[in-house]
Amino acid sequence: MSALKKPLPDYAMKEEGGLYALYRDGEMMKTPRDLPLAVAHRKLAEAMLHECLAQTEERLDLRKMPMVQMTLTVLDIAPLQRGNIIDGIMRYADSELVCQRAMEPDDLMQEQHRVWQPFLDWCEARFNIGLLLGSGVVPFQQLPETLAPLRAYVESLDDYRLIGVSEAVGVSSSLVLGLALATGYADAESVFNAAELEQLWQVRKWGADAEIQERHAAIRRDLDDCQSWFSLLG
Repeated sequence: MSALKKPLPDYAMKEEGGLYALYRDGEMMKTPRDLPLAVAHRKLAEAMLHECLAQTEERLDLRKMPMVQMTLTVLDIAPLQRGNIIDGIMRYADSELVCQRAMEPDDLMQEQHRVWQPFLDWCEARFNIGLLLGSGVVPFQQLPETLAPLRAYVESLDDYRLIGVSEAVGVSSSLVLGLALATGYADAESVFNAAELEQLWQVRKWGADAEIQERHAAIRRDLDDCQSWFSLLG
């Protein structure tokens, strides 16, 4: 006779002192650093609760819980590694994707200008800067004084938005695209199309294999998660 399956834990959310905490079987959930799993944003807490309730096993599978994963990073890592996180974000500016233009063929160059230039124009107007354009495959550096307003903006973000920007920039491989998503200038689909422009251009010419399709699905899923994160923060 097979053993009865243990019932799944009972999850709940409670408001305490302006924070929204998650509970498991009546006990407050904790982060790996033993901090309360509690956030300042009700909609984010509700989304995390939904991720917990959607689990089908007693042990939580964080791979299927992006809002919980990002929250754990906010609570456990951001306060200790804030400077390193900011430096990591800013490193993408030295090889900014939308500034690195192809030298050939003509149709790719035209596609880059059509898709990337609006993002570049937005960024320059939003932060009152002038980013340099380069061509070829060798990365080039932007002027430090040009990047100063971008860094100041990133440094001004609270830990929630900082982690969201870090994720969006990392997934898109672009500071400009990550900020466009974070500020609501562009949605996940637009950022995906810009981030994967050259790959998508190649796919239109020669088709996509299973590996490319799987990679694109993962990138799009991660960008959708970032968009949801910023929406939940308000």
